[in-house]
Amino acid sequence: MFRTSDGPAALRRRSVNRILVLHGLSSFCYGMVFPFIGIHLASRPGIGTGGVAVYYGVSGLANLAVSLLLASAAVRLPRHALGITGLLLWVGCFLLLTGGDTLAAAAAAAVLGGAGQGCFMAAIIPIVNSLVPPEERRRVFARRYQILNATLAAGSLVAGLFLTVFSRQAITWLLVANAVGYLPVALALGLARKVPGVPEVSELPEVPQAPEAGAVGGAPTAGAAPAPLGIGLLVRASLGAALFQFGAYAVGFSQFEATAPLVADRLMDTGIGWISVMLTLNVVSIVAFQRRITRLLEKRPEEHGLRIAVALWAAGLVVAGVTAFGPGPVRLAGLLAYAVLFGLGECAYSCSFHPWLISKVPDRELTRASALCNSMMGVGMFFGPSLGVLLIGGRHAAWVWLPLAALCGLVALTTVRRRARGAAVVPVSEPVPVA
Repeated sequence: MFRTSDGPAALRRRSVNRILVLHGLSSFCYGMVFPFIGIHLASRPGIGTGGVAVYYGVSGLANLAVSLLLASAAVRLPRHALGITGLLLWVGCFLLLTGGDTLAAAAAAAVLGGAGQGCFMAAIIPIVNSLVPPEERRRVFARRYQILNATLAAGSLVAGLFLTVFSRQAITWLLVANAVGYLPVALALGLARKVPGVPEVSELPEVPQAPEAGAVGGAPTAGAAPAPLGIGLLVRASLGAALFQFGAYAVGFSQFEATAPLVADRLMDTGIGWISVMLTLNVVSIVAFQRRITRLLEKRPEEHGLRIAVALWAAGLVVAGVTAFGPGPVRLAGLLAYAVLFGLGECAYSCSFHPWLISKVPDRELTRASALCNSMMGVGMFFGPSLGVLLIGGRHAAWVWLPLAALCGLVALTTVRRRARGAAVVPVSEPVPVA
């Protein structure tokens, strides 16, 4: 039993743990399908290989459109309702994929999936942040990242074994299981809304109250409701975080997920098996070292952790680039070292980025700022693979890895730029009226 004074804190802790566990369950379910979505669509006579490109392109555009709408305040919903809406849109997306056999059905599913991602990603960070005290923020976000990576990898492994026993037609059942996996998360978000001490922050525009008589120059009084930030101020406040997110996904995540397997297969002749080993090593390094790296960084500024993340990514790319001039075993060792160093950089990123974003804007604007960063993430994921394909045209692995390592320096500069200008553009806490 908890004492009365400890009750709300214990309930918040239980609520965030429930969200993380069920989010991990949904990640496991998604891991069972995400490597096979393209295979499933391409096998449909009415969709084909070209339809795969249409699906991912439309999904990215829908995600970007919803994220920008949320960031601009053209659409404002309470954060818990926004997160649940995103999850339900995902359910519709994957259920539609199970039966759709036309290009129009694939495009409709893509709209639902992209819009769902835009809604959920904008809401989940503010929701989790509202349930944890500031001193635990880094550890909780790091744990979330660790759980999602481990469950995603486990889901992919289970699905691979499942499909070796059953035919590829069984992908349809995996899509259904993935859709069902989002429903417990929606329930957890609904329960979190009722936790004592965690008010549902209204995302509707607030109208400032008229100044009381005697207020000098219309200065805000103690009872005044804060007006929402204009889009210009919001962008200025979260610009550094948005630019970092774009760079991290254009130069970092998309290169590891899309370019590295292509380089390994086309320019290094490693074989599919070693690509799987590379991805497994990456996940193992995250699971093994996430907690230690979080403890090392929790007393340092968030910008410091992000620079370390980018430095580790650059180091991995340099190792891969230098070893690319060696014989086969040396090239393979460099590729695997890159996977491990990239995973360690992800550990530093996961415990630093969202706390850094949270420190930049008032809590009432965190959903909009998250949506803005999510839109930049989508743009980075869109341009990143194109950059990788362009570099692969150099016909040597080193001329892929080394330019990407140099570009990591530009990503690191996004954390210095805002710091050099001094204080944040807008105060995170509400202004205290002058007596």
